[in-house]
Order: sequence, then structure tokens, then C-alpha cells
Amino acid sequence: PDLCTFGKAMANGYPIAAIGGKAHLMEYFVHGDPEKRVLIAGTYIAHPIPTVAAIATIRKLRDRGEEIYGKLERLGALMEQGLRDIARRLGLTATVCRQGSAFCLYFMDHAPCDWHDLAEHHDFAFDLAYRRHLIANGIYHFPQATKQCSISFAHGEADLEQTLAVTEKVLKDLMLQAGTDTAR
Repeated sequence: PDLCTFGKAMANGYPIAAIGGKAHLMEYFVHGDPEKRVLIAGTYIAHPIPTVAAIATIRKLRDRGEEIYGKLERLGALMEQGLRDIARRLGLTATVCRQGSAFCLYFMDHAPCDWHDLAEHHDFAFDLAYRRHLIANGIYHFPQATKQCSISFAHGEADLEQTLAVTEKVLKDLMLQAGTDTAR
């Protein structure tokens, strides 16, 4: 691309953003002629703490990237399979979509192909109840329907086992409340 922006993860949770691009475009941000210079502004521009955090994060990924990304992929696959197994055991119509350590459980019979498909087929009320019940049972899950979850390098298999156990309990309880006989 001609220009691209980066943010969030590159400073491992600290507020930061960056812009990059082709040299002939980037030159406008530091152009010698003030009439041609393009303003770049932001709350945390050149703030030392997020900058140091970003450098440390990038170095860690450079030095241990294979280990880090390997673990995240493995844990993501375990979570995906665990959620699929729970849905199958409970007879719940659900689809798990995952990319690496980011995943989302959709309450529909197929992976959504766009927002229209999601709006037509996903059970938003059940999703919101599911997320709220997870929080009430000690598993923080962003309380917004269809918001993806992410596994971090700090998580381990025990965290996933706990999350999956609570997930199964919550889904079973919600299905029983809804009068669905397939919750066993």
C-alpha cells in the first residue's frame, strides 16, 4: 500500500500508533517547505513510555517470535476445537471462526460471509446473554455481540481449560433457560 497505519498490539497494551509508507509520501511529513508539509498529530506522539514498550515488544517478537507465535497458534487451535466440541456435545448451532489466537463463536450454522449474513443469521440476544453470563462466572468476555476474543502469550493451557469449562456450563444453563432439550 501507499500508506499504512499500525497500533494497539505493537506496544503490548500501551497507547501507540504508527504510520508508514512509500518514501515519496512519507517525505511530506518532514518536508523542508512548510507550505508542503502535512501535519501529523496525536495525543501520544513521541511519548517515551509507549515508545519504549513498543521497542521492547518488537525486540521480544524478533528474538522469540517463533516460540511466541507457535504457542499462540497452538492455544488458538485448542480453543477452537474445545468450543466446537462443546457445541457438538450440547447440540448447539454454533460456528467457531479463528485466525491464530483471535477467535469468535457465532451462534449460526455457518461462518458469516459479511455483515448482512451475520445480521440475518446470528442469534445476537443469545450471544449477549452468553457473554454476560461468562463475565458473571469469572471469564471476561467483551460484552458486545460478535466481538472477537484473543489469547495472549501470558495465557496457558490451564486458562483455556478453565475458560472452556465455564463456557460449557454457561451455554448449558442458557440452553436450559431457553427450554432447549438438547442441553444434557
